[in-house]
Amino acid sequence: MVLAGSTDLVTDSWDTTLASGVAVTAAELINGTVLAISRDGLALFRQRASLDDALGNGLIRAESFAEHFCLQGDFPLLKEHRAGYVGLADDRVLLIGLNDVRLFRNKDDALRNANECLRLSLQF
Repeated sequence: MVLAGSTDLVTDSWDTTLASGVAVTAAELINGTVLAISRDGLALFRQRASLDDALGNGLIRAESFAEHFCLQGDFPLLKEHRAGYVGLADDRVLLIGLNDVRLFRNKDDALRNANECLRLSLQF
């Protein structure tokens, strides 16, 4: 039971460019870490300021999408979010849990927990 506040795991999102020059939609999670969503992968950063670190000191981990799976939609790549559900461009879906982020091709696959395409640990 939620007594007050929101159940959303994403507290804020915005479009930005990483220090490396890669365009991303950044999503700040409830624990202060930032999930960077690019057209070809996901990256987890310790905090918002880490996105601007040219040395990548705040990068926790990153995973690339399979070549045929890259996002083609317009920015922002994050279209909607509710609780641990994140709808992306091209009808892709992220499910954010306590321990990881899982990527699915579409809502139906996410609902059935079938055909997971990528998993990124949230542990650091």
